[in-house]
Amino acid sequence: MKTSLIALTTLVLLCACHKNGKHDTTDSNVAPYFKDILVNEKYANGSLASFQHALGYFSLKGSPNTQIMVASRGKDELSDARGFRIASINKTNGTVNWIKSYDLDDKYYIQLATCAAMDNSGNIWVGGHSFDGNGVAGILFMAKLDTAGNMLWSQSFSNYQGWRAYSLTALANGDLALMAKGFGGLVVLRLTTNMQSVWSTIVYYMNSHIDNDYYGSVASILSPENHAMAETADGSIFFATSSNPGTHTGGVDRLYKLDAGGQLQFAKTYTLDGNQGVVRPVQLINAGVNRLLMADQAFPISSVGPCPFFTMLSLDGNVVASRGRPLDQSGSPGLNINQVNFYQNHIYYSTCGDYSFNTYILDTALGLKNTVVTAAALDIGTDRGGISLFDESDKALYYVLNFGGNYGESNGFEVTRNDASGKPCINTYTVPPATLLLGDNHITVANDTTITSTTYGPAVIFTPLSWRRYQVPVTVTENVCGN
Repeated sequence: MKTSLIALTTLVLLCACHKNGKHDTTDSNVAPYFKDILVNEKYANGSLASFQHALGYFSLKGSPNTQIMVASRGKDELSDARGFRIASINKTNGTVNWIKSYDLDDKYYIQLATCAAMDNSGNIWVGGHSFDGNGVAGILFMAKLDTAGNMLWSQSFSNYQGWRAYSLTALANGDLALMAKGFGGLVVLRLTTNMQSVWSTIVYYMNSHIDNDYYGSVASILSPENHAMAETADGSIFFATSSNPGTHTGGVDRLYKLDAGGQLQFAKTYTLDGNQGVVRPVQLINAGVNRLLMADQAFPISSVGPCPFFTMLSLDGNVVASRGRPLDQSGSPGLNINQVNFYQNHIYYSTCGDYSFNTYILDTALGLKNTVVTAAALDIGTDRGGISLFDESDKALYYVLNFGGNYGESNGFEVTRNDASGKPCINTYTVPPATLLLGDNHITVANDTTITSTTYGPAVIFTPLSWRRYQVPVTVTENVCGN
């Protein structure tokens, strides 16, 4: 099936700003703030303990002024991945209540946390995978923490080896779903919060390209698909993944639907016409009644830069609308896909790169409504991903962004609070946001015929993990504006 879409008129509202700029809260009842928070942590060998990917940002139900951020500790799978950090922030003024850091014994030379979720009871769950010194690769793990950042439970999935964790979702009934990729397929595991197996569904493929996100290349800048699974009202679980053949050409997206019992309902492929290059990890979110949004970006073989595109889907997997940055546009920094969320019937698309973190707001027809430079700094480098949360109580947007740190410092994160339109408290950036040009996409949808089999996997066999905990000193280095 090929879907051709009518062009939509885009309204672009550009707001330019620069760090250390003027405080402006005009037309906003929200008192914004912006802070840099330096994390002074070192590894045992004295090197700086960085962290790269923000995995989750949650508002606590029992403590409405407290928000929790989880981030991976280390740069990436091939470069110093060492567990994760968890931080507590007072949302009223950006004060850091505490930061705790966890890693495993050194025999686990890769300890990559990739995803996080908060269950109905307010517990924080972190998922990932590890590699040990005995050559055992891709052992899935999960950890459960309370709202004070204390480790309550952690186990590895001993009989699920050769997998990499990607997405973790808290389901409506309180269960958890974890999605992982392997060299020959994908797996979704459904578990109770008491960590009893409900079911495990494995989809096998006839080729090895379902998990070829180029981890073997040190030049890889692909990030985990930590927002690629969604539950719908009837209990169905949808999950998506990007997939690129070994030639690095002709990448596609894949979408799967499982019923509440783990039975595969359909598997479809989505090909962006004109794309002959790598497709980045995809995100999948609920986007209104009976709608899913699949967001991705393509890297054509030519010198064209990242081309974000957005596809609105009905629950049968058909394309309702698809728009994106034209493949023939010249590359522009700052448009690397970071996070997509759905708030108040609008799509909030966050990007990072070029020392900036931007927000683009789209309507449900995928028309561009607003463009905001949320944060930027040439001195400290806000270019390493982030995560956002819409707060219903005060209609404000919160962002936590990772930054690289100045010379001789461990890196940390920036926290900013904006009004509901994405308007920041600083408004004089030297570099305006990169223009997000949206045009019609032609998406070819087909049933996935490369699946060889679908089967229930075995019940999980757990092996306890012992995490080392570190108290992390922090310094709030800047309060640009706000309370």
